[in-house]
Amino acid sequence: MAETFHIPHQCKLYTAENSRIADRMTIDEFGIDGFTLMEIAAYSAAGHIIKNEKRLRKGLIICGKGNNAGDALAVARYLINDTGHEIIIYPVFGTDDLSQDAEKNLKLLKTLEKNGASLKIIDDVEDLNLYSFDYCVDGIFGTGLNSSINKPLSDLFERLNSSELTVYSMDVPSGLNADTGEIHGTCLKAHKTFTFGTNKIGFHLSNAQAYCGDVVYIKLPFPNYVLHESAVLINSELYNSLPPNLHKPNHKYDGGVVHIVAGSEGLTGAAIMAAKSAWKQGAGAVFLYAPKKLLPVYEIALPQIIKIAVGSENDTFFKEDHLQTILSAIERKKGVLLIGPGIGTRPETRSLVQSLLLNFNDDVIIDADALAAWQEIKMLSDKQKKNWLLTPHQGESEKWLGNTSKNDAERFKWVVNFSKEQNCNLFLKGYPAFLAVTKSTPFITGYNTSIFNRAGFGDVLAGAISAKIAIDKSIQTGTIRALYETFSALSSSNSEKMTAPENLL
Repeated sequence: MAETFHIPHQCKLYTAENSRIADRMTIDEFGIDGFTLMEIAAYSAAGHIIKNEKRLRKGLIICGKGNNAGDALAVARYLINDTGHEIIIYPVFGTDDLSQDAEKNLKLLKTLEKNGASLKIIDDVEDLNLYSFDYCVDGIFGTGLNSSINKPLSDLFERLNSSELTVYSMDVPSGLNADTGEIHGTCLKAHKTFTFGTNKIGFHLSNAQAYCGDVVYIKLPFPNYVLHESAVLINSELYNSLPPNLHKPNHKYDGGVVHIVAGSEGLTGAAIMAAKSAWKQGAGAVFLYAPKKLLPVYEIALPQIIKIAVGSENDTFFKEDHLQTILSAIERKKGVLLIGPGIGTRPETRSLVQSLLLNFNDDVIIDADALAAWQEIKMLSDKQKKNWLLTPHQGESEKWLGNTSKNDAERFKWVVNFSKEQNCNLFLKGYPAFLAVTKSTPFITGYNTSIFNRAGFGDVLAGAISAKIAIDKSIQTGTIRALYETFSALSSSNSEKMTAPENLL
């Protein structure tokens, strides 16, 4: 992607194929050999293990045949040399036909054994007392696993998972799909996963976090030109890399203006929460448009918000004939438009949504009920749609946008394809949440965003996103900033406060 701000290496997410290409090109074209890369990876991983386990420990190294095994064997060497750990190695498929670098590391270990190291290679673990070990290093399968794990290996995984051993996985927990986060029948549950050179996208999909434990990114000397990420992780590191907003507003209308078309009879709470949230997140001015009969509700609840009544004294929902009043007010004070929370899905309201978007060319957040008009508004020009951010939850995306995906990997793919095909930006709420911004690498949240699926929290988030986009003048950075800051506000609340979205306002 053409970066608009610095993205830390550990926030860039790669598929298994991306990772293999980077590794191969670094070795074959850039000239750093595989054994050197393995040494760097193993030295760093062993350092983390030593920090946790200290000295005089007993470790079980379980490895396969490929370079993942080579990583584990190299780690064993450092654990023996640097801390005097007693090491038992179990090559689950034997020691024939090891990869070149794994074979080299096994020979080095045997040399240490001949010279007094406490090391033993075994060919069976059936009678092994797992409780005699302090930890286990998993080097069985890496990114290349694409078939189900069966007996007897699955039985070993079950024994290890039910034991109290701390498990350290090399690059990928054995049994986990590095692309989708799904499990190949069974999977070792790591306490720490050391991911080498690239952070794998599958770690952040499906239920992968339950198997990865703490993911520790270990940088390898891959040149940037061989690295092509498939997504970017939204977390504290990315948030702290966002560019500061240095704009100093001269007056309230210069500090980010948000126009909100929201609410209808029985659904005024959605409008109130969105407006309060936009105000709290720093918008210089927030305009709320209200069917005239609902205005008294907002006058009481929103003293700091500018209210503009539309329609006649008896209007309780938005209609086509409200269009000119809204457009005239927006023209006087240009800003970001949020449309949808609580407006309902009546045909008259959908017609207003279509007409309003036809006549509005700046940034728009299309949320909640406004998505019901998708079949009408998707026919508008690409020039208009490139300024849109659609913010559905899973159910809304299925009902209005045609999403039929069934798992996280499919959802991520759908979000990316939808954004490209429709030439608009899309934020799909859920856990994880996905953000696709046109002409940019897509984003995945690295923390629990499921709370935004609950009633009220989506309205709060919509208001926050609107304010941050208005302030940042960027859909990409504004959405990321709003997502992380709203999540942080939730995290800092106690459990009682987290039960109500009003506590974010």
